[in-house]
Amino acid sequence: MIAKFRISEDDYAAAIKVSARPSRMRRALLIVMVVVLVLSALIGAAIGSRRLWPFTLASLFCGAVVLLLTFFLAPMLARRHYRKYKGMQEEFGAELLDNGLRIMSPHADGTVVWANVLKWRQSDRFVLIYLMPRLFHVLPKSVAEQGFDLQGLIERLNRHVGPES
Repeated sequence: MIAKFRISEDDYAAAIKVSARPSRMRRALLIVMVVVLVLSALIGAAIGSRRLWPFTLASLFCGAVVLLLTFFLAPMLARRHYRKYKGMQEEFGAELLDNGLRIMSPHADGTVVWANVLKWRQSDRFVLIYLMPRLFHVLPKSVAEQGFDLQGLIERLNRHVGPES
């Protein structure tokens, strides 16, 4: 069964936010960094040392810049890219096959085989299927309303690619 869909500008920006979400390992690393930062600030305050404060302030500044880029600038740039990328604005088709996911557009038709999928992610609105660390296909979960086997896709991704990252 071939399900048809379009990716809107809002969809594309939301998918970029899902893509920017830190992985489990990156989240753990961020938590460790925050704990070390807080401990260094507390220890510095407890012993009366002012030598750690520049490090703490610089780290907080860098963290704020990363958050700004991830959650504000990236979606803004995604909207701009969407408006310039005419191919993304066309209607797509998706069909679940035994060996992969077939993706169709007016100018291309190809099958993403499970062996070529690097990783996958999902949100309440999308399934993102990564072919490279920053290159992914966006499949809206609304295709299930047309009879697309979304649960089957997720089961096959888990089986052939591994758990969501």
